Amino acid sequence: MEAIRCRHALYGESVVFDIGARYVNDAPIIKIIQVRDMAKKPEFFAETPTGLDDGSDPFAFRRDAFSDVLELIRVRGNTVFTCAASAPFGLRFPAGKCRLHIIRSGSVAIEVEGDDEPYHAAQGDLVMLMHGHGHVISDRLGRSATLLTDLALHHYDRERLTIGHGDTTWLCGDFGFDGVLSQRLLSVLPPVLILKGLRERPFEWLELSCRFILDEALNPRAGAAAMISRLLDVIFVQLLRTWATDGTVGRGWLSGAIDARINPAMSAIHADPGRTWTVGDLAGLSNLSRSAFADRFQRVVGMAPLSYLTSWRLDRAAELLRYSRAPISDIANRVGYTSEAAFSRAFRGRYEMSPMQWRRINAD
Repeated sequence: MEAIRCRHALYGESVVFDIGARYVNDAPIIKIIQVRDMAKKPEFFAETPTGLDDGSDPFAFRRDAFSDVLELIRVRGNTVFTCAASAPFGLRFPAGKCRLHIIRSGSVAIEVEGDDEPYHAAQGDLVMLMHGHGHVISDRLGRSATLLTDLALHHYDRERLTIGHGDTTWLCGDFGFDGVLSQRLLSVLPPVLILKGLRERPFEWLELSCRFILDEALNPRAGAAAMISRLLDVIFVQLLRTWATDGTVGRGWLSGAIDARINPAMSAIHADPGRTWTVGDLAGLSNLSRSAFADRFQRVVGMAPLSYLTSWRLDRAAELLRYSRAPISDIANRVGYTSEAAFSRAFRGRYEMSPMQWRRINAD
């Protein structure tokens, strides 16, 4: 017989096992012959391993300013369905939801409420209405349109998740944004984003994403809603970064996030808002002189570097007030304020209410 001493995984006690010579199903019979309390002998306890932080973990993804802001926006994909029609047709989408349209066959005209500019999209184009404007999709401009909800009452095939019939088809989805800061951050985007000819580029992911979304919606399995939401998230992020790279981006956080010189400084601010940053510190991260960095930051982002730092600190604080139960004094310290009174004054200046009022109104 052989005795083996080991530590119980749950209770932290010394357990001595007696392993006999007899076997059952090719496994030795094991009998506990001694249990000894270890509470008074801490030297027996194993130390908890120290985890690697992102800076020392060789497998960690490098953070970037674009991802940081997207986390604050908290994108959430909601519903999805297919629209099908043949000319003449006109379909009115009511205001209130951020809509995504992926044209899968044919071509359409798009008229947006409050916007005099007409838009056109064809197979392979991706259209995003970022601010929830009402709009009409039709075979030609000026066509009378039927309200989406009215058409759905009689022509929505729930088995196929399709409204109508015809040779012009497009996938329609809508987004929500959980973050209380989303409207502020998304205000730099135009009301309509159209990416043209995605099928002509290496964007097989788009058609593949459409198929995955429809398959999940038509054949719901456990986790289908979460899967559809994540796939719509992927499309949203891909659209946003492709537009930012290829399109004409105005001044704002998005311009800074894609600017090779400004991005390192923005990422550092996002990663450690509580640090006492100076313009010189941030300029060094961007490999620019202090004056050249300040000028470039103002030109690209539309505000001075330390003004952006203050804005980010207060925006992060607003998120922490909503999504955590940390005391206000701790949140103030975490975002760089040594005085709760100074933090409250700054917060009120940006949000027109005290941190306590903000937490009460926006708490989940």
